[in-house]
Amino acid sequence: MTSIRRAPALALVGLLAMLPLLSGCLTKSTTVGDQFSGTVIVATSPDQHPTKPSFDIPASLSGQVWATDYPEKSDDSTAAPAPSSTPAAPPNGAPSPDGKVGSELSFDRLSAGQFSQLGDIIAAALPDPSATVHLKSSRSGDIVRFRGSASLTGTEPDSVYFSLSITFGGDVVATNGKQIGDDTVVWTPRPGQNVDMQADSEYADPATAAVPSWTWFMFLLCAIIVGMVVYAAYQNRDRSARPGRPKHEPKKAVDAESDTTADDEATSKAE
Repeated sequence: MTSIRRAPALALVGLLAMLPLLSGCLTKSTTVGDQFSGTVIVATSPDQHPTKPSFDIPASLSGQVWATDYPEKSDDSTAAPAPSSTPAAPPNGAPSPDGKVGSELSFDRLSAGQFSQLGDIIAAALPDPSATVHLKSSRSGDIVRFRGSASLTGTEPDSVYFSLSITFGGDVVATNGKQIGDDTVVWTPRPGQNVDMQADSEYADPATAAVPSWTWFMFLLCAIIVGMVVYAAYQNRDRSARPGRPKHEPKKAVDAESDTTADDEATSKAE
């Protein structure tokens, strides 16, 4: 009987223990959110920069970021270099990759924090030690804003080819780069200049998309558990007599005693 009476208390304790875990489903996730994919190419003219550019990728990004030679090496030494996966630069006076060699960095589904780390990795691969690259993303409602900058003022013109391609999680609605498809933008900054890179992409926040369904789930779960606790507490309430109060007798026993008393009185009168 004691274990049965403890059931409501145990159920309440279990509910309280589950609340921190379940409430986490109602808040914005810190591990699932906006993600970015794309490529970065840094290539130089061998006669001006004998050392081929390379990317120093930290261990924390391994698996999501990797580098390959640019252009890709072909098995046939007489064959022309294989084209890069990044679209070619527009023919409007922008830098050309022709005759340049370097490295191509690819990144896949980086979080906003990981994506911002690419700026320092790219800057370190550029031949000019004073070059800086900053990449930043932010969200306002359903709009993801990318704001980047590259300072290449110390780089000799036509000696470096730098290309950045970013694929967003939704359609691009505004950009100052070259849009490729619905969700990809390419920038090809010119050496010797400061360049701003901007793009806005519109899509729902994946970190909070499931919050409404979790809200209803939490409400129903709490209602069911509270109902079970109340029902169990009512069924297992203490029915023993309290000090100073007459002992409660079942109604049937009282009715039987009244009938017996009436029969005794009738018998006395008959005698």
